[in-house]
Amino acid sequence: MYVMSGPYVLLAAVAVALLVAVNRDLISTIQFRIMMIGAAVLALAWSVFLGAVWREYG
Repeated sequence: MYVMSGPYVLLAAVAVALLVAVNRDLISTIQFRIMMIGAAVLALAWSVFLGAVWREYG
């Protein structure tokens, strides 16, 4: 059951990182953009995987 909340925890972490980045003016760096895109893709892929497994075994 805890596994299903994983993408939401990651989304909360991304939101906090985004607030810090905006306050410190890091949003313009390419490294930060790559990390945010990577985290979003990981969260989306994990959500799709969990949705497929959840339907199959649930």
